[in-house]
Amino acid sequence: MAKIENTDYNIQEFDLDDLVDALAENVKDDIKTFEDVINLDGAVNREVYVGDICSGLGQTVEGYIRFWNKYDDKRNIPIEDRKPIKIYIDSNGGNLNDTFTMIDAISMSKTPIWTICTGAAYSGGFFTFIAGHKRIAYNHASFLYHEGSTGNAADAGKFRNFAEFYQKELDQLKEITLKYTKITPEEYKEHIKDDWWMTADEALKYGVCDEIAQELI
Repeated sequence: MAKIENTDYNIQEFDLDDLVDALAENVKDDIKTFEDVINLDGAVNREVYVGDICSGLGQTVEGYIRFWNKYDDKRNIPIEDRKPIKIYIDSNGGNLNDTFTMIDAISMSKTPIWTICTGAAYSGGFFTFIAGHKRIAYNHASFLYHEGSTGNAADAGKFRNFAEFYQKELDQLKEITLKYTKITPEEYKEHIKDDWWMTADEALKYGVCDEIAQELI
């Protein structure tokens, strides 16, 4: 069994089975809860769990996506034959920078990525969800599109500069929404004034999701 002495390793040095065994050997003393088991199983089986989006989550998810793309690329696996990466989302939103990181990583991934909303996809969770190559919602999932808030309390000059930058980010979110959904510019303009809540059926209607799950995925 291979053993990882530190995290600075080259993926090409490991067969997947050896890598998994090494990972399990190195973290076994840290597995104390059922949640730890689920997270380890997810890491091995291309499953990522996104809850509220805190600082650093984007980097973690991007790392998963990059790892499995490297793995598939090294083995010259055709895109149509690649096992999808599944991102399970139950999120109230959160950090916008990390949201953009996840959106970019998903959009650039050659390995297919399924986003699966098991509960809530609000704010940043909404944008992460719609970026998936295949978007699946549980029957009672709910969605929230809104522009969020800055929470910025800088002096007038600094706030003005930040406000201009934040508007550019909002424009990017609008572009992402119109690109990945069936929402029209007119519908966007009408609903963006207020928080826009959607059921799974409404999300399907607006092209926010591609299908509603009929069984566990």
